[in-house]
Amino acid sequence: KGLLTSISQIRSSLIDNTKSSQNSQINSTKEEVNLGRSMAQSFYQLKKVIKDWELAYTLKSSVSGVVTFLQVWNENQTINVGDNVFSIIPDAKNTFIGKVKAPALNSGKIKVGQRVNIRLANYPDREFGVLRGEIKNISLVPDKDGNLLLDVALPNGLKTSYDKQIVFQQEMKGSAEIVTEDLRLIERILYQFKNIFEQV
Repeated sequence: KGLLTSISQIRSSLIDNTKSSQNSQINSTKEEVNLGRSMAQSFYQLKKVIKDWELAYTLKSSVSGVVTFLQVWNENQTINVGDNVFSIIPDAKNTFIGKVKAPALNSGKIKVGQRVNIRLANYPDREFGVLRGEIKNISLVPDKDGNLLLDVALPNGLKTSYDKQIVFQQEMKGSAEIVTEDLRLIERILYQFKNIFEQV
């Protein structure tokens, strides 16, 4: 009888230990889940703080290259919204990017990926055709004249729609026609064409 009692006590003790172990595992799993959530939330908040800081205090370019300043800047000089601070001359060669100024007013239809027809001032489109481009980037804020700055990539380089090769010159000017939802948004906008290379 004493032996049976001992066995019963041992069995009861084992059951209690098993339950305690299971509870400990459950609690440990809950703590791990909570810790993971807390870490993910902290990481998200850190990324947001870093992004907010970059937007407020840094100037970023979509391409890497050499910085060329457009005017003389002094240390601690104030930069106003819309000021043209510098240009980037990318490292790679033979890829041209056009700079288009478009009025910010009624610019809601302009989107990245839209096609652009470029008519160069020194190359009449009836004789030479037009350059085909695609909007790659749109400035977030207008400049002091109320214009948005668009980056237009030229997949075919300086070869026109008439299959004619245009000889490159710095600061080639003309007009741009943006195709929005199969409708042409025709604006007399200044089109400054620079030899800006896109990194491969």
